[in-house]
Amino acid sequence: MTVSLLLLIAIVTAWLVRERIIESAQLDTRASAYEAAERLEGGLRMTAVAAGALAELVATAHMDPAQLSAALQATIGATPGVSGGLLALEPEHPGDPGHARYFGADGMQRDFVADGYDYRAQAWYRRSLSARDGWWSEPYLNRTAGHVWMVTYNLALPAREDGSTRGMVSLDLPLEELVAPIESLAYLPGWQAILVAPAGTIAMSTVPGVALHQTLDGYIAGHARPDLEPAARAVRARQETHYVHQDILTGEKRHTVVKPAGDSGWTLLVGQSYALIVARLNRALSLLLAASVLLALVSTLLVRRFARKISRPVEQLAASASRLGLGEYGTPVEHVARHDEVGQLARTLESARGSIRRQLAEIEEMGAARQKLESELDIARDIQRAMLPLGRVIDCGRSHLDAQAVLEPAKAVGGDFYNFIERGDGELWFVIGDVSDKGVPAALFMARTVTILEVAAQTAASPAQVLAEGSRRLVQGNDTCMFATVLCGRIDVRTGACTLASAGHDPPVLLRAGGRAELLALDNAPPLGFEVCEQYSLWEGRLAPGDCLLAYTDGVTEAFNPDNEAYGSDRLLALVRPDYGALDHCRRLIAEVHGFASGAPQHDDIAVLAIRMTEDAAGHNAERSPAGAEQCSSD
Repeated sequence: MTVSLLLLIAIVTAWLVRERIIESAQLDTRASAYEAAERLEGGLRMTAVAAGALAELVATAHMDPAQLSAALQATIGATPGVSGGLLALEPEHPGDPGHARYFGADGMQRDFVADGYDYRAQAWYRRSLSARDGWWSEPYLNRTAGHVWMVTYNLALPAREDGSTRGMVSLDLPLEELVAPIESLAYLPGWQAILVAPAGTIAMSTVPGVALHQTLDGYIAGHARPDLEPAARAVRARQETHYVHQDILTGEKRHTVVKPAGDSGWTLLVGQSYALIVARLNRALSLLLAASVLLALVSTLLVRRFARKISRPVEQLAASASRLGLGEYGTPVEHVARHDEVGQLARTLESARGSIRRQLAEIEEMGAARQKLESELDIARDIQRAMLPLGRVIDCGRSHLDAQAVLEPAKAVGGDFYNFIERGDGELWFVIGDVSDKGVPAALFMARTVTILEVAAQTAASPAQVLAEGSRRLVQGNDTCMFATVLCGRIDVRTGACTLASAGHDPPVLLRAGGRAELLALDNAPPLGFEVCEQYSLWEGRLAPGDCLLAYTDGVTEAFNPDNEAYGSDRLLALVRPDYGALDHCRRLIAEVHGFASGAPQHDDIAVLAIRMTEDAAGHNAERSPAGAEQCSSD
């Protein structure tokens, strides 16, 4: 019976362990693919940002050819991995010579105009001028650079004031620099990796003879790989996906992950075979099962041999154990003086009895300490909530502003915050922010941040100055390297004029009275606490009657349901309604997030702030203020 039970337990355990290990392997595959894709995206983005910065410099600064060449060379030298670059400018006046110079990182240079090379007739030049955004070329063999496979990022320069074409800039990146972040996956046993260029060319592959010679669709058709068709569809749609399939070439069960490298057009395919994992697991389980059976047989024989000799003392020990199970810890255990196994069991039970008595005393002390800690946390929560103001209702003549906010911390105390500050007559300043981490440390940093921002808002001329002052103050003494993302704004109730500035915070939603909702495209600067930032961009607009501004922390958009799906901004935009009040917006959004989570634990603090403008009909407010005056009152 013992052996049969042990076999049954071993089989069930083996099945559960197998499923857990396979699930863990799938998560590892996805994590490795995402990490490699992020590294790939970082290299691509660095090159694209460098090209964009050079294009902006050329478009805004009036430089002679020598200065243009120096700027191009400086960009090439300062951008990691870039091996060369081209800057081509169209003549400003008919008959003037153009400018088209290529420089390599090794000092090689070429003047296309002097060489008589008709670059304007090339397809890549025409495409760059007509493209709306920058684009990456397919891999090509660059003979000028020494027969090196390259990819090139091409970007048109901003048009001139009269709308005429200015030219383009391009930066070359050796293919080996591009694939370096993902080559480590290619050498892992049982792993496969494929890098697909924007037009479908396979730039790197662990399958021999495929890279730089075929497209992904061509490889699937030529090698009869319908198992990769879902991956190909995801590549064409620039979407993430992962699925389990059987590799037709090897017959192995494989988990394949498709991860686009941002919006660059490049896509990474990573697949892991489970053959090696399952084989090692089966060997380990076989050894474990054999050892378990052998141990059970030996134990059974020993028990049968000594059963009669120890049965009576064991019964007495069982009685002692029963008393312990009933909570009677005052009676000592018998047979503790014996020097055989029964004595060991007796001494073990006696030691357990003493340990339980000591632990009960410690538990009682810990319970009292925990109760005290919970009481202190309750007080801390009340203090933190008391720091946050109530909503504001400001009336200025016919104009009314309703500002409300709701905060739900993930723990007793949290790091999300908001504040309303009234300055002057009919002017409301507000902030909403999210401190890194959660719990007591975040609450302390939140209190410091709220205080600094409130003091800054009393004298600042714009939200940008508030964030700049907060950036300077929060860096001081921040040895814990905590930080806070903050959205700061100012609204004039009389006119609805609104200015906003963001320090790394999620973009707010602007809901128009007609029902159109949009995420405001704010220029994000670094969060407060990382480093001092003196310049924060301002967004300026106006809240018309019936408009509503909705700000939130990432606890809303990054709330996950049991299927590990994020709430996201699309659901947020679909929720808002022009007939909701400010407080109604806050409460409905938080209720919607909790409903979406479907009981999943709240992992992050949630804060929602809504500001809604309304206006009385003509003459409706005549009794509230004298004719010709707009006196403001606040509740």
